[in-house]
Amino acid sequence: MKSIILALVLVSLVSCAARPSSIQPAAVSKIPYVNMSCSNLEMQMTQELSKLESLTGEQLSARNWDIALNILILPGLGAATGDSEDEIAQSKGRMIVMADEYSTRCSVQE
Repeated sequence: MKSIILALVLVSLVSCAARPSSIQPAAVSKIPYVNMSCSNLEMQMTQELSKLESLTGEQLSARNWDIALNILILPGLGAATGDSEDEIAQSKGRMIVMADEYSTRCSVQE
């Protein structure tokens, strides 16, 4: 009986949306940012940070729903809900590329 319960718990956790902090950044091209002015680059970073925060909130909500569905209704049902994992990975990748570009070109101008 314990092994059945353990198996159900494992299925429930595996089929949940990933924690935003565990999502790895995607590889993103730096080409769009190379010729961007420092002020535009700074503005883009601020907008991307806002977008990433919003996506993180959505991902946490999806994860909570997945856990609730898996525990309360049917193990594995949480996998049917959508999440923002790909968007978060892309956003994290853009933040890294923009921060690198900004530190390379713009921080020395200040």
